[in-house]
Amino acid sequence: MTNGNDQPQPKAAETVGAIKAYLNPIVAIAFAMLMAIVLLIGASTLGWDKGLVLAHMGQVEFARGLITYLFAVVTIGTAVVLVVSALTSDETPANERRFERGKEILSLLLGVFGTIVGFYFGSEVAAKGQPTETIVNVAPLRLSAPSAASGADFTLTTYVSGGKTPYKYGVGFDKDDIKAETPVDPNGWIIKTMKAPTVKSDSNALVRVKVEDADGHSTEVSGPLAVKSGP
Repeated sequence: MTNGNDQPQPKAAETVGAIKAYLNPIVAIAFAMLMAIVLLIGASTLGWDKGLVLAHMGQVEFARGLITYLFAVVTIGTAVVLVVSALTSDETPANERRFERGKEILSLLLGVFGTIVGFYFGSEVAAKGQPTETIVNVAPLRLSAPSAASGADFTLTTYVSGGKTPYKYGVGFDKDDIKAETPVDPNGWIIKTMKAPTVKSDSNALVRVKVEDADGHSTEVSGPLAVKSGP
């Protein structure tokens, strides 16, 4: 409705102004950014994402990446809003003041975003520069006696560290094809009673212990054993 001068009545004018404000692309972009954040929070809180977000928030890499992503969206969205505002708004003192305040906010966001990105990628590079695997260490082999009679029992002892637990080991002599299939004690000790090789004349045998960790990395230690023939 209009008055006698064909001008919109105050309430109608306010309604038209509100509609124009909501249809403004700047407001639409800001509203879309806000709704995206609300949906993300709602999905994780109500379980729409089947717990994927909340379940992984305790992981440093996931949380760091999510924060970086959110700041990137907000910063880029703010820059888009400023560009759209500059292209669509009239050149009035009020619009210029709003644009200047927007640039100050964008500068602040860029500073924070730059710090986050630098820390994120710096941590990734530092992590990649560090060795992620450790060598399996096996202590020198100790035998219960330097010599044993043919077919007699003797005991070997060694200790395993490094690598990734659990370990497995195998034992053999000389050129035996050793398979690491026996679990190592959780404390890392290997104590094994074996029989000396059966020989017809005095000879030397090389006692070998092969150890393999959970990642498939293996190492081997050995020690000489003098084997005496029977009487």
